Amino acid sequence: MHADHQVFLDALAKKQKLEVRFLHPKERRELIRVCAALDFGPLRGAKDTTDRYQLWDLEGKKKPFNLPLVASDIHSMKIVEGNFDPAEIITWQFKPGAWHVKRDWADFS
Repeated sequence: MHADHQVFLDALAKKQKLEVRFLHPKERRELIRVCAALDFGPLRGAKDTTDRYQLWDLEGKKKPFNLPLVASDIHSMKIVEGNFDPAEIITWQFKPGAWHVKRDWADFS
């Protein structure tokens, strides 16, 4: 787990935006993005079961907007001003109870 794990969990629970500094896994350079915390755990259906911080890039200009990051690629996470609305992010066929981390997001829990 990352040193800012609790910051991530707090942002997820309260639907607060996060500023995430990380080493982009493909570009291999540091980026800073404002994100929504979605989940923590292995990616569904992936052969690699490493836990990942699953984030949504709220500043993304082109798809994909999801950022599944391993702890070692994250430099820091901090809560910034503003909240996000899960209904604006979750446009896929959502299955209740699909998250690894429990939360109270009404229809998206």
